[in-house]
Amino acid sequence: MINETLSLTVQAVYALALPLGTTIVAGGEGLDAPVRWATVVSPDGSLPYLEGHDLLLLMPGVPNSETLITQAVKAGAAVLVTLEPLPTVTLATAQLLKLPVLLLPPNSRVREVERAVLGLLLDRQGSTERRSVQIYQQLVALAAENSGLDRIIHELARLIDKAVIVQDKRLHVQVVAVPPRMAATWDALNDALTARDALPTSFQDRHRLPLQTTPTILESIANTDLSRLVTPIVNQNVGRGYLSFIAPTADFTEVDTLVNRHAAVVCALEMARAKAISEIEKRLRGDFLDSLMLGSLSENEAIAEGDRFGHDMSTPHIALVIAWQGVKHPSNRRLETLINGLLSRRPQTFFTRLHENELRLFYAIDSANPIATARQLAADIQTAARREYPDGRLAIGIGSLAARVSSWRTSYREAAQAADLSQRLKAETPLYIADLGIYTFLTNTGYRDDLLALRDRTIGQLINQEERQHTDLLLTLEAFFQTHGNQTQTAELLNVHRNTLGYRLNRITEMTGLDLDQPDVRLAVQLALKIHRLLSVEAKNG
Repeated sequence: MINETLSLTVQAVYALALPLGTTIVAGGEGLDAPVRWATVVSPDGSLPYLEGHDLLLLMPGVPNSETLITQAVKAGAAVLVTLEPLPTVTLATAQLLKLPVLLLPPNSRVREVERAVLGLLLDRQGSTERRSVQIYQQLVALAAENSGLDRIIHELARLIDKAVIVQDKRLHVQVVAVPPRMAATWDALNDALTARDALPTSFQDRHRLPLQTTPTILESIANTDLSRLVTPIVNQNVGRGYLSFIAPTADFTEVDTLVNRHAAVVCALEMARAKAISEIEKRLRGDFLDSLMLGSLSENEAIAEGDRFGHDMSTPHIALVIAWQGVKHPSNRRLETLINGLLSRRPQTFFTRLHENELRLFYAIDSANPIATARQLAADIQTAARREYPDGRLAIGIGSLAARVSSWRTSYREAAQAADLSQRLKAETPLYIADLGIYTFLTNTGYRDDLLALRDRTIGQLINQEERQHTDLLLTLEAFFQTHGNQTQTAELLNVHRNTLGYRLNRITEMTGLDLDQPDVRLAVQLALKIHRLLSVEAKNG
């Protein structure tokens, strides 16, 4: 529950009763002063009897405003509110005397402002609700004009004079608006605002958000004097994100709670609209990609179509094919959402299409080292997938660089081949087509009998021994080649004593008659091991 003082301050009146767009032009240090009544100063500038702690409303044309400032301070006035800008000298006097001066927006009516302030002093709850409705209506009007979430949030931050941040369900920042006074310290808050455990515990399961009995929560931000007022953004009975106000704890009022809830509704509508537009654009881009894969578009047609999407088709691209490993895994829709979310911060640099059980991705590469860039992207995708779905594993294949649109299909076929092999080998890292090397030959079914014969002739006895007694001789051979024959490193890799390694290598030589010191023998054994592992994976997968 938000704590507030029993008396209304200048800050509270400013936030709850004065017209939206009122600005503080002097005496900001005095906003904590209490306000007990509102009094209108007539155009002749004469002050009526004041009880103290009055809000003075200047009618247009009041003369000698500098003298009025001095008299107002002596009479114990709390704040001066004016419709007309005051001279710089007058404002300097007010600043010196720590008397707040507030400038009303154009077209304000002084008598209406008086009624609003008196209404707040006499009926605080009603005024709080009216102010929240005013702000809500202003946000709705912006939404009706298709202003977009960014403009809505920046206007909201201006109206409530607090930092406002909108995050999606993964706490990725969608829009942020920060008052100038908080800009210098904002970067330090980033970790606190984007860590999931920083959310209230009851908000961390987004599927239960619609059931919350306390939809808005105020919590302190660790190691700061700031607090976070947060409301879930819910659409179609599922949590889509979070709307937060950030400010010093003492600055929050009841109206912030109401505005936060109302604004979360506007955010939900805007996010739903943006999602609908995104889905349409995604479908159109996917249809375009399908046409490219079918070869039904010429290069000039493809370039022209890409221009309509704001995508430079002349930039070199690399194809990635991404699919879940195994039988049990998250849905392909979640895979698509995960990747599109990861790439959303790199606008107009990619095309994606979910096709059957694979996601096709064409990524625009403009770096000096395109393959390294593609590998890093693939690694980022795998990292994000492990973080979001710890039990899910991805197979990712990377094709060669396509310098022209006409080469996209080749890059895709290579990526699909690499992804297929990644699934068969249950590879933990992305596979680039040029890295496949001997596997391209090994996966050719036309050579299957010859490959089996080579395997059995070379390491057949070791395989039989492994199946009967689990001797780890095959594992020893693979580690031996992985360390390029360095026996010390091989023993460390296997976590065995060097004498144990020596015994195993001697046993391998005795059983096979192979001399591992001979380069040709090493090549044959390495090839046989690759054949065995590949065929073993195929056998397990049926």
